[in-house]
Amino acid sequence: MTPRISSAHILYTIAYIITGGCGGIGGTVAKSIIAKGGYVVSFDILETEAGEAKVKTYHPERAFYFKCNIADLDSVVAATAEALKVIPKGSLFGAVHCAAIAPGRQWNNKLVDSCKTFTKVLEVNVFGTFAVNAAIADAINSQYPDEGPFAPRVTEERGCIVNIASVVAQPVPARCLTYGVSKSAVLGITQGMADFLGPSGIRVNSVSPAVVASGLMSSDRLPYFQGELEAGVIFPRRITHPDEISDAILFLLENSMMNDFNIRVDGGWRGSSNWGGPNDPRKNALSLE
Repeated sequence: MTPRISSAHILYTIAYIITGGCGGIGGTVAKSIIAKGGYVVSFDILETEAGEAKVKTYHPERAFYFKCNIADLDSVVAATAEALKVIPKGSLFGAVHCAAIAPGRQWNNKLVDSCKTFTKVLEVNVFGTFAVNAAIADAINSQYPDEGPFAPRVTEERGCIVNIASVVAQPVPARCLTYGVSKSAVLGITQGMADFLGPSGIRVNSVSPAVVASGLMSSDRLPYFQGELEAGVIFPRRITHPDEISDAILFLLENSMMNDFNIRVDGGWRGSSNWGGPNDPRKNALSLE
């Protein structure tokens, strides 16, 4: 039987790794998986004691925590190895990769001022995504016999990875000059990984949220984004709730036919800068990301 987290298999023992598992989206996904009978291992940058205390509020026995820097391959590989030790043997089925950064600076026309920020964003959001996908795919495959690089394609479903991209990945608006480009790369990584991991029975998909009320979005930015949503979203013109992102992620995890697919959860947002509007978007934006 293919392991799934649908209500029909609530007692089926499967486990997921969630990066950014102590955040708004990651925490919501973790609790949703646990509610369906699964195990969750959260990776985040909180100190171990604080992280463990956080995830134990999800579930005292089926939630685990390891501090992990996703931009450091050794950290990702080590945390993944530890995760395999605490979950039931052979139960790792995939990951939900939520961890990312969105640093900002004051808007000016000196593009070179964004280069230092861009380097950091690429390190975390792009390399981090590749590293997480690679380490977890290898960990899933480690639960099965190694038949070499040209092993016959499997017929059973062995896992699913969901990456978090963004609506600003396509198109990339001026305000998201570094963050948006990094999320475009996440879409590319998702597509490439899906094709590469197909013979191993591991699906890879992504979800592209609009503006979400989570830790990545500071409260002082919300009024600006609410204005952007009013101007560019079809309906509903509001901030997205983490559980609405979680629902999309759960759909991708549960539906075995979903592969190499990106779901936009954005109310139909058209995110390019409105240069023809009554207000200069450069003056409205609090920062250039």
